[in-house]
Amino acid sequence: MKLVERDMYIHWHKLKDEDVVHDIFWTHPDAVKLSNACHLVFLVDSTYKENIYKLSFLDIVGVTPTRMIFSATFSYSEDEPINIVVWALERFRGIFMRSDAIPQVIVTDIDSTLMNIVKIVFPESTNLLWQFHIDKNFKAKCKILMDQKTHRTMSWKHGKSLMDCPTKIKYDDYLTKFEIACSP
Repeated sequence: MKLVERDMYIHWHKLKDEDVVHDIFWTHPDAVKLSNACHLVFLVDSTYKENIYKLSFLDIVGVTPTRMIFSATFSYSEDEPINIVVWALERFRGIFMRSDAIPQVIVTDIDSTLMNIVKIVFPESTNLLWQFHIDKNFKAKCKILMDQKTHRTMSWKHGKSLMDCPTKIKYDDYLTKFEIACSP
């Protein structure tokens, strides 16, 4: 592995007198500065060899305090999905200048492998799921458990209110409404 001028980690192998790049971890110097300044929330997404080149891809996006997003890093690899995620998240951890300036929250999809690796590489960070995936799973369960569309719609409406509850005080009220909507 080697760090070159543009903060790009490249892992290569010698193959028949040719340099072949097998793994790339890329981040821009400005993204490193932004990641260190805005280190509260990062979104991590991965795809496993679904593109035409059959490479695993890991994308990490940061969120600023004004809710703007920026591309922090991305990685491509020929290696196994677990290895690329561990390797890329370890490289990502390495861009932070101070030990107290690591991500406080890392948001992932429902990929259990990714979630488990985040817990290992960033044990002090909170790992959350994207709201999209929670909503999708909730709708699927409502569809399985409830026959009538009106009951599903009401349950979904109250369930969404419960998930988006603005205060702890209102939570019990929203929970009661949700339970009533689900009772049929």
